[in-house]
Amino acid sequence: MQTYEIEMLPCVKFAHIYHADTYFNTLLKRENSMEITFISEGSIAIEYKGKEYVANKGDIVLLPYDQEQINIKAFAYHEHHTVFANLKWSLQDDINGLCLPLVTPERFNTRSAANIIDQLIRNQLIFKESKTKGASKFLELLCEIDQCNRKQTELNLPSAVLYTQHAKKYVQTNLHLPITQRSVAQYLSITPEYLCSVFKKVEGISFQKYVNYEKLEAIKNLMEKEPVHLYEAAALFGYTDPNYVSRLFKKYYGYNITATNTFHF
Repeated sequence: MQTYEIEMLPCVKFAHIYHADTYFNTLLKRENSMEITFISEGSIAIEYKGKEYVANKGDIVLLPYDQEQINIKAFAYHEHHTVFANLKWSLQDDINGLCLPLVTPERFNTRSAANIIDQLIRNQLIFKESKTKGASKFLELLCEIDQCNRKQTELNLPSAVLYTQHAKKYVQTNLHLPITQRSVAQYLSITPEYLCSVFKKVEGISFQKYVNYEKLEAIKNLMEKEPVHLYEAAALFGYTDPNYVSRLFKKYYGYNITATNTFHF
């Protein structure tokens, strides 16, 4: 799947609420431009990249102006709430960016995103909010749309990506426990070998190395903030052998960690 990586702060240019009995519009290509619309009544049809999409009441529509033209039609009464911004983005073929499909359906719980659109409209039309605050709110909107879609199994992500996401969430939630590839595979109802294969394919590192990195970062952060010994910090994150943790630090970070909260580079 392709996701968006935002490369510059957005600048909100206009925001409005519009309604009409019928509606026909052609949006021409504009560099670094995007609009996001909430359909509050009725429905619209969008022709984009040779395909037709339908957005109904409650849906969120995100249109990147990256085509020569985008055609929008409505043959009956509809109302939409729209915010338009200039920003720069790139598309990437992994899950680490923002998941921003053309249409996010109402069943994905779009109410919070719709509320942010209305806040942007109110701030733009009435309060003339600063560009910085407008940029922050628009980014918040993008992140909310991303979360609406990521919470749904209907994303149709490949099983490898889904298993990897669940494995990472398990690790981050259970850092204080001993974590093995076998125990996580059992939690996910897959084999350890399959977990090892898909995790390395998606993340580029082995599952065990990921676990060690997460735990070592937690230990390092703790020892930088609190006067604890290595054996105490290691025990808090599921390690019974502080010497093993010390060797891992040297291997992964290239420096030694002492028995106190002092690091030697």
